[in-house]
Amino acid sequence: MRITIADRKPSPKPRSTVDEKPEDEDEDEAVATDGTPPAEEEPPEPRTRRWRPRSLLAVLAVAAMLGAGGYLGARFVAHQATETARTEALAAAKRYATDLSSYDFKNLEGNFSAVEAGATGKFGEQYQQVSRNLTELIKQHEAVSKGAVLAAGVVEADSDRAVVVLFVDQTITNTNSPQPRIDRNRMQLTLLHQDDRWLVDDVKLL
Repeated sequence: MRITIADRKPSPKPRSTVDEKPEDEDEDEAVATDGTPPAEEEPPEPRTRRWRPRSLLAVLAVAAMLGAGGYLGARFVAHQATETARTEALAAAKRYATDLSSYDFKNLEGNFSAVEAGATGKFGEQYQQVSRNLTELIKQHEAVSKGAVLAAGVVEADSDRAVVVLFVDQTITNTNSPQPRIDRNRMQLTLLHQDDRWLVDDVKLL
C-alpha cells in the first residue's frame, strides 16, 4: 500500500519541560531588581497593657479594703467624739446640779456666782432674776442647803449639745426647820458646748 505525504499528520510540537513563571512572580522580581530599596516597615505600635482577670480582681479587692478602712475609721472617730462629749457633758451636769442645789445664807454671792459661771448667757440671766427674789428669804431664815447627786444619765448627746437627767438630794436646814430635811429632786439639764466648755442652757424639774 502506498502512503502519500498528504496522508501524514504533523507530529505535535514537543512541550517544554520548563514551567513558565506566572506573571505575578515576574512583576515581583522586577520590583525587587529595579534598584529601588524596599520601603522601610513602620515600627509596630506599642501594645496596650491588658489587665488579666486575676490582676483586676486583686486591684478591686485592695480598693474595697481601703474604702472599708476609711469608712470604719471615720465611724470610729465619730464614735469616739460622741463618747467624749457624753463623758464631759455628764461631768459638767453633775457639778452644775450640785452648785445649783447648794447654798449658804452666809455666802450667797459666792454660791450664785458659781451657778452663773456654768450657765449660758440666756440661762444666766434667768437665774439672776430668780436668785435676787430668793436672797432676802434665804438670809431671813438663815437657810443652808447641801446638794448631792445620787444618779445621773445622758439622754442624748453629740459634740454640741447634751441632755442629762439627774437625781439630786438636798439636805436643808433653816430657822423653821432646825432638823435637817431632805428634798429629793429629779432634774433635766440641757447643756451646750461653747468655748471648749459645757454650759447649762436650761433646767427643768421633773
